[in-house]
This record gives sequence, C-alpha cells and structure tokens, in this order.
Amino acid sequence: MKFKKLALAAAVAALPATGFSMEAMEDSALSGVTGQDGISISLASDVTAGLKVHDKDGFTGNGVATADSGALVISGFAITRANTTDSIDIDIDTNGGTSPTLNIGVSLPTGLTVALGSVGVADSGRTVNTTTGVAGGTWSSTGTVASVLNLGSMTLGATTLNIQLGNEPQGNMIALNTTISGGISLTGFSVSDANSGGSLITDLQVVDNAGTDLTLNTGINIEADGLHIGLAGLGGATGMDVRMTDLKLGTAASGSIGDVELIGLDLTGDLVIAGK
Repeated sequence: MKFKKLALAAAVAALPATGFSMEAMEDSALSGVTGQDGISISLASDVTAGLKVHDKDGFTGNGVATADSGALVISGFAITRANTTDSIDIDIDTNGGTSPTLNIGVSLPTGLTVALGSVGVADSGRTVNTTTGVAGGTWSSTGTVASVLNLGSMTLGATTLNIQLGNEPQGNMIALNTTISGGISLTGFSVSDANSGGSLITDLQVVDNAGTDLTLNTGINIEADGLHIGLAGLGGATGMDVRMTDLKLGTAASGSIGDVELIGLDLTGDLVIAGK
C-alpha cells in the first residue's frame, strides 16, 4: 500500500506544470466562472391564447331574473414580434436586508403587436351550489355571441416595467415609468349591438397631449378591495389625447363621421377592478 501511494505521488509530481496545476481562485475569478447572480429569461416567441371568465351565478335585475351562469369569452388574443430575432427580456433578482424583495424587470421590444381579441358572451357550463358556494359543472361554454366588443390590435414601442413582490421599495407592485414611442395604437376597435346589427367602429391612438409618444409613470397594486391601476400617471404633464380615426356608426360600409379627437384627457385617482 505504501508503494502504491509513493508511485501515485511520483506520477503527479512528474506531470508538466502547463498540463496540471492547482491554484487558489480569487473571488473575482470565481464570479467570472459562475456568472452574475440572478436569473435572466429571454422569451423569443410569439404567443396565442384564449380566455373565458365564468360568471357562475349570472345576474338578476333590470326586469329580467335569470340567475343562470354565463361566460365572457375572449378569442384571438396574440402577441407578435416585429422580428423573429426580437425577444421579451425578463431579469429576476432578489434583495435581502430588513425588506426582502423579489424584483422582476421586463423589457418589451419595439414594434410588439398585441391582438387583444374579440369579446363575446356565452352560456357557461360552470355552476355554483347556492348553499355551499362551491363551483361545479363542466369547463365549457356554448352559444357564443361573437364580437360584442372587438378590442383590436395594439402596437407598442419599446417598453419597460418593473415588478416587485414581497416588499415594494419602489412604492408599487408593478411600476411603469417609461415612454412608449408612437403611443398606443388600436386598429380595428369596435363595439357591436348584437341585437340590432350595428357597430361603433374606429381606429384609436393614445398619445401625450399634442405629442407623438405616450408617457407612463404609474403603479399597479393588488389591494384588499381589488386591483388598483393608477390613472394620474397616464400621459404627460398636460394629460393625453385620444384620437379616433374614421369613426363609423353602423357597419364597416357606412360613411365615416370623421376623425374625432379627445384632447388633454387628465385623470386622477385609481381604476379599481374587483369581484362583486
């Protein structure tokens, strides 16, 4: 056994220094090997999806008492990149101390098109036990009334947003502090009167008042009473303009009223979204 150990030691000592060397690694060198802390995600993909929101107990009132489950059906949602080389970049970091925080930075490429889809209503297969309040039935819907509302396609300029969970040293769960080049454009927006067959049809653009871009400096939070979206930070110092191109009342073949402009829209407070 001693002979084997001596032979092994001799063999290691005989190796050339250039072929085999062992040195202590400095911290700086080690960080270069392991990479930066945190997680970086690059989503180089287009996205398509649909959405159903099931109202399990329907509604009563307005002279009609139905209490029958219905569904809000959104179809045709898609996110499309301007170039196949574009990506949605997500950087995830954590911070400790007395206020531990999960920080998620999201960067959207310029020319990202979001088709918001069409909104319809349908009979839902979901039901609710009025005694226990527990939902049952099937995850299905039938008899969809299509295109009650067509939200159109929204084209975005380069956009960044920051999400913080756990603690929020930035002041909001989601912080939007960016300028969207070219503003927000909605192509093919329409609201339909399904019974009568007519629609309000227009293309929409939202920009800073008298500007060409849209400034956003606002926050989004989930509070005890629902989702809060800050309105005061939408638009520049003098608000924003909403531009409606070729506004039509009737059908796509109807004559246009013209171009309509809502000037200097300045909002305060929050938009609150919650269940009933």
